[in-house]
Amino acid sequence: MSRHIGYKFPYRHPAPETVVEKLLYGVGTMVRNLGSALDEMGAIMQGPAAVKESVQPNLAWAPTKHDPANPPTKGQVTPVPPVRKLFDIKEIVMPSKGENVFIAPNANVMGDVKIGSNSSVWYGAVLRGDVNGIEIGSNTNIQDNAIIHVGKHSIDGKAAPTIIGSNVTVGHCATVHAAQIGDNCLIGMGSTVLDGAQVGSGSIVAAGAVVPPKTVIPSGQVWAGNPAKFLRNLSPEEQAFISKSASNYAELADQHRFENGKTFEELYVESRIELERFLAADPINSVHQMWEFDRQTMLATRPKK
Repeated sequence: MSRHIGYKFPYRHPAPETVVEKLLYGVGTMVRNLGSALDEMGAIMQGPAAVKESVQPNLAWAPTKHDPANPPTKGQVTPVPPVRKLFDIKEIVMPSKGENVFIAPNANVMGDVKIGSNSSVWYGAVLRGDVNGIEIGSNTNIQDNAIIHVGKHSIDGKAAPTIIGSNVTVGHCATVHAAQIGDNCLIGMGSTVLDGAQVGSGSIVAAGAVVPPKTVIPSGQVWAGNPAKFLRNLSPEEQAFISKSASNYAELADQHRFENGKTFEELYVESRIELERFLAADPINSVHQMWEFDRQTMLATRPKK
């Protein structure tokens, strides 16, 4: 699989390396947390008259409150900074992820969630591990507006997590609720897999299908319809397509992670470059009468004399 340059791009917030950098980073973190906590305390003291200006938090990677009676199975328990322990929450549950994971800026990955390496969660998707755990394998893609949730209550009284294997494609607007998906599966667009269902490895749930609770789909089969029924066995071409889909999305995720990581300054420079190249491509534009262009980059270099 050929990978985009973003696969190993040195992002703009590198981890501190030297002792001095680590010391300054730690002190800076404490000061920022202290300032935030003091602002919250001041607002509480002011009461209803308080005016708070705040930016909506980014929920692409969000914690939930740690409940000792319901310990997480996939996420990580993290203590709240000391200055924040003045409030009710003492510990939080943060999602965990492997290397080269792409989380779209407007996705929502919350709480008790574990995502394997080279996986991706696309725009508008929601992985809500608030009352149970969600585990996503490696090289798996959760596409746009898909919903992955878990079960705390069920008819038989058993709480159920959601487990999705490796090299799995969960299509746009699909819903997987407290179910288990094996490796190398394709969950079609707009389909629904309900509580306790098990999809065997190498299987396809067709677009728009509804898999009822506790349904067991054997490996290597295609199920379709509402309620979903056995349609046929997978063809070799379909098996190859599932693998190719996972690889394609892993490669595409590198490009999106690279583009989403650009700073405002980089985006501005790119827009100026694009404009100049557009003008240079138009031979009748007056810009050619005023500027000399570099032949290699097609950027304006200096005014004509």
